[in-house]
Amino acid sequence: MDKNIDLSKNLKIKKDLINKLKELINLDMKMNEKYLGFKDIQNQWFKTGAVPRADNVILWNTFQHHIKNFYDYLHLNRKFKEIDVKYNLEQKKETIEQAKKLIDIEDKIRATKYFERLNKKWKFEIGPTKKEDEIKLKEKFYSVGEQILENKKEFDKNRDSIINDNYLKKINLLNEIQNLIQKEDNSTKEWQTKIKSFDRIKSEIEISGPIPTKEKKKYWSNYKNIIRLFYSKKNEYFKNLKKTYKENINKQESIIKKAESLDSSENLEKNKKEIIILQKNWKTIKPIPYKVNEKNWKLFKSICDEFFKKIHEIKTLKSKELIKNEEEQIKILKKIENFDKKDDINILIEDWKKTGNISSGNEIEFNKRVKKVFIKSGLTEKDSIEKLLKIKIGSMNQSQKDSEINTLNKKLEILKKELTLLENNISFFNDKLKENKMLDKSRNEIQSKKIEIETLIQQKNILKK
Repeated sequence: MDKNIDLSKNLKIKKDLINKLKELINLDMKMNEKYLGFKDIQNQWFKTGAVPRADNVILWNTFQHHIKNFYDYLHLNRKFKEIDVKYNLEQKKETIEQAKKLIDIEDKIRATKYFERLNKKWKFEIGPTKKEDEIKLKEKFYSVGEQILENKKEFDKNRDSIINDNYLKKINLLNEIQNLIQKEDNSTKEWQTKIKSFDRIKSEIEISGPIPTKEKKKYWSNYKNIIRLFYSKKNEYFKNLKKTYKENINKQESIIKKAESLDSSENLEKNKKEIIILQKNWKTIKPIPYKVNEKNWKLFKSICDEFFKKIHEIKTLKSKELIKNEEEQIKILKKIENFDKKDDINILIEDWKKTGNISSGNEIEFNKRVKKVFIKSGLTEKDSIEKLLKIKIGSMNQSQKDSEINTLNKKLEILKKELTLLENNISFFNDKLKENKMLDKSRNEIQSKKIEIETLIQQKNILKK
C-alpha cells in the first residue's frame, strides 16, 4: 500500500458520502435529479482510496445498506425502476462481453487481474436487474470467469515454457518494428501503411503475455528505445511533410496569381503559351493536402477556363471581321482592276487601309493592280514601286517599320550571297564560251539580283526617313 495515502481523510470522505446518500431520499427535488445524484455518490465512493482496516467492513456494509434503501425508494417510482433496470441490464451484458474477450488474451495473468476488476464492478457498482434476467446473466458471467481461471491454471502448469515462447515472440515482433524503421518510405500513403503495421505489431507485443523476469529489464529498455525511434522517424517525416505542404501551397497560390494577371491582360493571345506552361507546372506540384489541392485546383481551373473562353470569343469575332474585311477587299480590288481616270485612286487606297487585316495574297494583288494604275498614269516602274512603298509605310508604326527593316536586311544578306556566288561562277567560263546561252543566263541573273538589291536598299532608306 502507498504510504502517502491519507487513510483518515478517505474515511471522512466516505462517511460524508454515506450521509449524502442517506439524506438524498428526503431532499425536495425531481426524481431524475435524485437518480443522477445517486450515481455521482457511487462514482465518488469508488474513486476514493482505502480507509483504515478497522473501519473498512462496517463502512462498506453501511454504504451497501443505504444503497439498498435508495433502490427500494427508487423502485417505488415505476418509471425510474424501469429505466434503472434497463440500464443495469445493458451494463451487465457489456461486462460479460468484456469478460469474453479476456479468454483469448495470451497474457493469462493480465486477463485474470482484469476479470477480478470486472467481478468487483458486477457485485458492487452495477445495480439489480429483473430476477429472471439476473440468474441467466450471472451464469454466463461466472461461466466465463471459470474459463479464465482454468486458462490461468493451465498457464501456471506450463509457465516456464510459455513465458520463454512469449519472449521469443516479443523479440521477433520487435525485429519487425526495426525492419519498418529501416525501410525508406517517401510518400504519405506508404507511411500510413507503415503506421498501421506498427500499431498492429505493438498491439501484439502488449497482449503476448509475460516474459522471464531476468529478461524484463533488458527487453523493455530495448522496446522503449525502438518505439521511441519509430515515433521520432514518423514525427520527422510529417514535420518535413508540413514544410513541403506549405512550400507547394505557396507555389500553387503563386501560379493562381500569375494566371489571374494573364487573364486580366489585354493581349490574351500572347499570354496563351504562358498559361499552358502554368498548367504543366501545376501538375508537377506534389504533395498537397487533398482539401487544399481540391480548392486551389477549382480556382485555377476556373481562371484557365475563363481565359480560353475569352480567346475563343476573340477568335470568333476576328473570324467574322476577317470574312467582312475579305469581302471589302475583293470589292476594292475589282474597282482598281476596272479603274477609270474619273475615279480617285487615293480614295480607293484609303478605303483599302481601313479594311484591317490583309492576307498576303490580297496584298500582292493590290500592289500589282495599283502599280499598273500608276504606270498607266505615266509613272515609271521604279517610281511606282517607291510610291507603293510610301503608301504602305504611311500606315505603319515605328515597331512595324523596325520589323520591316529587319526583314529587308535578311533578304539583302541572302541576295548578296547569291550575287557573289553567281559572279564567282561566271569567272569559270572560258573565252570560247563567251556567247554561250548559259553565260547569258548568268549575266541576266546577276543584273536581276543587282536591281533587286538596289530596290531593297531604296525601300530601307524610305523606311528610315
